[in-house]
Amino acid sequence: MEMEEQFEKNSRNSSISMNSSMDSRSDKRFMKSAIGSRAIYKKIFLLLSLFVLCLTFTSCKKANNIRKVGSNTESSGENASSLSEEEALKQAKELESLEQKEQESLDKEYGTEASSEVEGKESGEASDKKSVEADVKESEKGEGTYPYDDYPYDPKEDRGKVNLDKPDIVVGDKHYATQINDWYMNFQDYEGKTVSIDGYYMNFGGYTLVGRMGPSCPYCTGGYVNFEFKTDLDLSKLKSEESWIRVKGILRKGKYSISKDVSQLIYYIEALEVEELPEVGVDTVTD
Repeated sequence: MEMEEQFEKNSRNSSISMNSSMDSRSDKRFMKSAIGSRAIYKKIFLLLSLFVLCLTFTSCKKANNIRKVGSNTESSGENASSLSEEEALKQAKELESLEQKEQESLDKEYGTEASSEVEGKESGEASDKKSVEADVKESEKGEGTYPYDDYPYDPKEDRGKVNLDKPDIVVGDKHYATQINDWYMNFQDYEGKTVSIDGYYMNFGGYTLVGRMGPSCPYCTGGYVNFEFKTDLDLSKLKSEESWIRVKGILRKGKYSISKDVSQLIYYIEALEVEELPEVGVDTVTD
């Protein structure tokens, strides 16, 4: 019995010593880990402190640089202001003289342009009158000046020969296209007759016409039912496709020559009267 009790005591003591040794080992490990983590934290703190110091140093350096640049610009500005004060009057006078010269040149330029426009308008009207007279006497041209239109009649001579108060044909709102198409197809039945016709004034490529909008016409131009007229009257105030006119004259026959051997007949109204009417009539016809 004594031996058993002694054995139990020994075993208890050994277990106690083993537990105490294990506890001491764990405490040592904990202490080591704590000491290692503290060292890491110290290193991180030192690194952060160094980084902050570097930032503050560089920021202070940049601030010094900015101030230096600012002081340089201020000094240069002072030099510039001192120079501008010395030359201010001189530069102002030079600018005024330049502006005056520029304004004078602009006034001269616009003045010449305005006068040239007036002269151009007058010369244009004169050339239009000359072209009308030249077209009336186109037959007097010699051969070789092709192409040309031959209008062999003179409105100045024919005005006193006919009475336009009661024309032979008055083209009204009805059968407008029918009448014009019949002139083209059967002109031999109408040549030499007096006529009165209302419609838009048209100028296509230098050719003057009177007509209205309407159905397709194999002999017409620009979507209009129209007929050419020739006159020595001034038409410069009329606007193509806007002015509503009344043409009175004589149905005539001329010739359009492309070359010596190639030509074709042209039908037109020798317009002795061209009147602009105050209102537009029936601008679109159906028959």
